[in-house]
Amino acid sequence: MAGRTRFSDLHDDLVAAVLARLPLRQVARARLVCRRWRALTADHSFLRITASRRTAAGFFVNDHLSVRADYVPFPLDCSTATVDGPSPDLSFIPSAALPGDPPRGGIGDVHVSGSCNGLLLLWCPIHRPAGHYACNPLTRELVRIPVVEGLHSLNLAFDPSVSPHYRVVAFGHMSDIHVYSSETRCWGAAVHHDRSLFSGLRSVHGVFWNGSMVWTVGHSLVQFVLEGGHLKTIPMPPKRKEGWFCAYIGVSARHLQMIGYTKEEKLTACFEILEMQHGRSEWSLLYRVDLGRVKELHPEIEWPTWDTRSEEHKVIGYLALSPVCLVRGTGEAGKHGVLIFSIPGKIMLYDMKDQRISVVGEVRSSVRELHSLCHFEHPWYYFYAYSPSLFTV
Repeated sequence: MAGRTRFSDLHDDLVAAVLARLPLRQVARARLVCRRWRALTADHSFLRITASRRTAAGFFVNDHLSVRADYVPFPLDCSTATVDGPSPDLSFIPSAALPGDPPRGGIGDVHVSGSCNGLLLLWCPIHRPAGHYACNPLTRELVRIPVVEGLHSLNLAFDPSVSPHYRVVAFGHMSDIHVYSSETRCWGAAVHHDRSLFSGLRSVHGVFWNGSMVWTVGHSLVQFVLEGGHLKTIPMPPKRKEGWFCAYIGVSARHLQMIGYTKEEKLTACFEILEMQHGRSEWSLLYRVDLGRVKELHPEIEWPTWDTRSEEHKVIGYLALSPVCLVRGTGEAGKHGVLIFSIPGKIMLYDMKDQRISVVGEVRSSVRELHSLCHFEHPWYYFYAYSPSLFTV
């Protein structure tokens, strides 16, 4: 019919706006239609727009032996849920799928060691060649990170609002810091610093926030600013109770988040959630959470510990609950969020919007395995929130 406009005649901006409304997995397929669509959907501004509209869809959790990772999607009825296709699939990684395993979110022989804005940092000990890899599960891209001898404890840093290139931060000899760039595909010069700054480092796993890698060191936070390569400390929240302890740090919706409690509060499953906004230096109280009723809903969390002072190894019961992941939504959903926490044998979700508690995953490790590893909870650095994106590695 005369006057009818064909889709191919539309301006690039209109075509990009239509494609941006599709689920990301369909956008990835649309790239195969023609070169024009591929170019439009690979443009960095398009990628930024599509990524900014999405929050975490689920999380990866590593087992205690660091030889297997499972993906757990958020329930569709939780306040941060997004409907964007099936779970991320890592079966394209050679040796990642165990023989006889059905297709699923879990992967064998792959350890997730970082997740940042849709990209994953993987440790693949069985893959040939074995080593560290950057990966985008949605686009099925996998790139090896060439790690030089002496480097360890790699962390992923990626801010698509600043650059399309990601970086990897690692510790070297004498705790020197090294930075790898996907733009140059090589490691920069070592950054030397006062070793005392990392005295009491509680975990080599850091979080990327505000252009910096942040680690928990003792009762403080140490921040490595990538641009300029200098270290500084982040002030801890003031006026907390005596014995208050930072148990978790994470990033969601560009905000640095902290969960803390005293020993007494942990035993009763009460804790505070604080937040430092992007570009700010002050903490604000986000939530006070009381999950004491979990004990009533799930009496099986009376988990045994062993009194080694007794020859009979007397069993002592206690409430073992560990917050491990906090995710906020975008837009209206950003007013709320979901808290992932672990109890022995289970991974659970607490929805801040309606205070609903649900089981979202099972921990396969047996009691004896946990006891032999001195783990009765999953620490927060076993969990990595994942939000799909189309950024390239």
